[in-house]
Amino acid sequence: MEALIIAAGEGSRLSNVFSPKPLIPIFGLRLIERIIMVGKRAGIRDFKIVVGYKSTKIKQTIGNGRKYGVNITYIENPEWKKGNGVSVLKAKDHFHGKFLLLMSDHLCDEVMIKKLLSTDIGFNRCKLCIDNNLTGEHFSIDDVTKIYYEADKVKYIGKSLDNFNAIDTGVFLCTPAIFEALEKSIKQGEYSLSAGNQILAEQGKLETVDVTGCFWIDIDNEEALQKAQDLLIKQLFKPTDGLISKVINRKISTRISTYLARYNISPNLITLASFIMSVLSAIFFFFGGYVNILSGGIMAQFSSILDGCDGEVARLKFRFCVFGEWLDRVLDRYADGLIILGMTHALWLSSGDEFVWLLGFLALIGTYMNSYTARIYDDLLKKKFVNKNSFRIGRDLRLFIIFLGSLFNEILVALIIVFVITNIESIRRIFILRNVHRIRS
Repeated sequence: MEALIIAAGEGSRLSNVFSPKPLIPIFGLRLIERIIMVGKRAGIRDFKIVVGYKSTKIKQTIGNGRKYGVNITYIENPEWKKGNGVSVLKAKDHFHGKFLLLMSDHLCDEVMIKKLLSTDIGFNRCKLCIDNNLTGEHFSIDDVTKIYYEADKVKYIGKSLDNFNAIDTGVFLCTPAIFEALEKSIKQGEYSLSAGNQILAEQGKLETVDVTGCFWIDIDNEEALQKAQDLLIKQLFKPTDGLISKVINRKISTRISTYLARYNISPNLITLASFIMSVLSAIFFFFGGYVNILSGGIMAQFSSILDGCDGEVARLKFRFCVFGEWLDRVLDRYADGLIILGMTHALWLSSGDEFVWLLGFLALIGTYMNSYTARIYDDLLKKKFVNKNSFRIGRDLRLFIIFLGSLFNEILVALIIVFVITNIESIRRIFILRNVHRIRS
């Protein structure tokens, strides 16, 4: 499967922000780079990009696609001022079967593209992803292309429709039928893609794919650009986040991540930075005394916040890496062990009671079992076998309890709480998994 990206227009309403529009930076990636990477995540490896306005700058910036792990070919459109329909038609000789059609100013997620690609399509048909949510926060109703459809077939399409029941997302699965329709509309003096799509609709050849709920946005002006940034940040919150992550950590970490994403900083480097903070926390705890204990607690909480940044930067910049995920999990376990060891030693220095070593050991076992069972439990959350509103006990809560214990100089109480809740939670998860297994059986 190949993809065609239309990147020929001027984007005049955003020219005071950046020009050309496809190269607008959003959290460390150009707008068109985000589209390429989403396509790649959906399985596309070959892209053809129609360029016109400032084409040289786009080609020099994006290149041949090697740095993205894809192949990119450029198609020049010297008539880019006429309309985006002309840009699509310029690709006629490059496609003889079905292909994905994307706009360089429309962001979407891979789920949406995968859903579209999974549908069947006839040789002389085209499909359009539609959104049935007419009051979404991700668009202005005055700017979007509107759709009226019946029985999964588009009847009317255009920005000025008064009677409509869906929104055009700008993502299409096309066949050469689109080129025939555009040739006809251009002969009639209509140069927009929507004009060609209207001809397809009249012929009964434009079908719909409902992607309501998927992420997409048309970045047509400064307000839409800000909305896109806000929505990308919102996507960094995960359904498996614990209470502390939702209420405190993510609100801070996303601010850090959106700043770090602007620079060429590896997510693995952020993972190491978080681990170093945990090691420093453990060292402060180890030497005991309220000032050291408080410093250790503050560093533990800050490392917890920073621990979310590696994944956030990876998601913002499409730098997903199995090794990075594995490294994060391994270093988190070392960090947990060192912090609990430091706390236990601090308690032993102040009390001399050897019982604290047993308590530290039990808290450590609970912590490791809590982390070990988390992966399966989180999978159940994602698959909705577990109520999404159920209270999740994870690393964010454990480190926050340690922070509070250090703040009030009650690390003995903190260790007891960690020991109790982590072990009880691990047992609870065993019963949940057993019940889910019975239901599946």
